[in-house]
Amino acid sequence: MFSAGPRTLLNGLIGARPAAVKLLVRLNFRPRRPMVCPVSMGAVPLSRVKILSLAQKLPATACVLGKLQQLLTDSNAGMDEICSLLKRDTGLAARILRISNSPYFGSATPNSSLEEAVGCVGYDEIYKVVGLTVSAHLLGKELVHYGYSAQRLWENTLGTALAMESLAQFVGVNPRAAYTAGLLRSMGKIVLELGANESSAGVTAFPASGVPVLGDWERAKWGWDSSAVTLLLLEEWNFSPETCAAMRGYLVPETTPIDEVGPSLLNLAGGVAHSLGVGLAGEESYWRQHPEAFSRTRLTDADLELCTDETKLALGDALAAFADSADVAAALEPGRAAPVT
Repeated sequence: MFSAGPRTLLNGLIGARPAAVKLLVRLNFRPRRPMVCPVSMGAVPLSRVKILSLAQKLPATACVLGKLQQLLTDSNAGMDEICSLLKRDTGLAARILRISNSPYFGSATPNSSLEEAVGCVGYDEIYKVVGLTVSAHLLGKELVHYGYSAQRLWENTLGTALAMESLAQFVGVNPRAAYTAGLLRSMGKIVLELGANESSAGVTAFPASGVPVLGDWERAKWGWDSSAVTLLLLEEWNFSPETCAAMRGYLVPETTPIDEVGPSLLNLAGGVAHSLGVGLAGEESYWRQHPEAFSRTRLTDADLELCTDETKLALGDALAAFADSADVAAALEPGRAAPVT
């Protein structure tokens, strides 16, 4: 049994024991609250406007995924509307078509048109195709200030997204929304890297900083951590409430509302990716299997072990397939990804 948190304790006292509440007030007791403000003390923060300005330099394909997510939840939307959205960017449409014809999606007969690809693989799979295409496009360059190669970012992105999709089945949440949260988790890092590139003062790279926790380094440099930046962009680009909610506080799931499952799932998914050897430096301390993550999701150790096994197989298949995909491989630095062993 997990012990009650301070908020639960305070709520239990209010109305029942006025004297006890007064005592807590006198002791300056404060229940823990989620860290909603991304700005840290002592930093010269990037403004919200500046963050959004930097995000404009990202490939426009990132916004497409949010719009596609909206369309696929609209029962009145048909194939014509979906294909029309994807065709707005001819380069994206061509990449989607190629990836849909990859062995990973089991295409025995090559699709010759976008409409044919959507019709053959189905809406759920075409969403995964678009998601993989968008994420590969976003992660096309190494993050020098973070010390992350494009290959490692890609592997971590795939691992986290596949783990989220697997975990979603155990708790009955929308697998598409869960998959998206895992897929775009590191988008904020790309934006902050752009900010570092523009900085006239220069930014000490994370590996050389001596700071052990990535978020501490990010907040010291920009006043934001990358998870807060990602959440800002997901909300600005109208991603689903479920996807946005998963991003809110997932690094410290014990601070999130008890009825919010998404952040705990994303925290556990990050831990799965780390356990499979595709984690990112500086994030190790985030994935310590918080008891609150298990209590909120009602997952067991056995469930997590099964998810890890499923993700290991799926990640190995994906990396093996896309190591030979010209579209995905071209977005990454030279070198092929090896299947997880």
